Amino acid sequence: MGKQRKTWSTDLKEAIVLSVLRGELGVAEAARQHGVNESLIHTWKTQFLEAGRARLAGDRHDHGSTQVERENDRLKRILAEKELELDIARKVRRL
Repeated sequence: MGKQRKTWSTDLKEAIVLSVLRGELGVAEAARQHGVNESLIHTWKTQFLEAGRARLAGDRHDHGSTQVERENDRLKRILAEKELELDIARKVRRL
C-alpha cells in the first residue's frame, strides 16, 4: 500500500509561517521541530504572502464564499425542479 499523506492544520501552518516570517525560527529549524519538509514550509510561506498581497491589491473576494455561492445556486436549482415536479403532480391529481 502507498504511503498516506500527512495533513497539517491551518492553525499549525500559520504558526510555522509566522514564526519564520518574524525571524523566531529559520526554515530548517522549523522543519526539524515540526517534522515538515523545508520545501513545504517555503510553499506555505509563498501562499501566505500571495494571499496577503491579493488582499492588499483590493481583492476582497472570499474564495470560500464562491464555493458557498455555487452550492447555494445548485440547491436553488434542485428546489425549483422539485417545486415544478410537485406542481405537475398536483395538476395530474386534479384530472
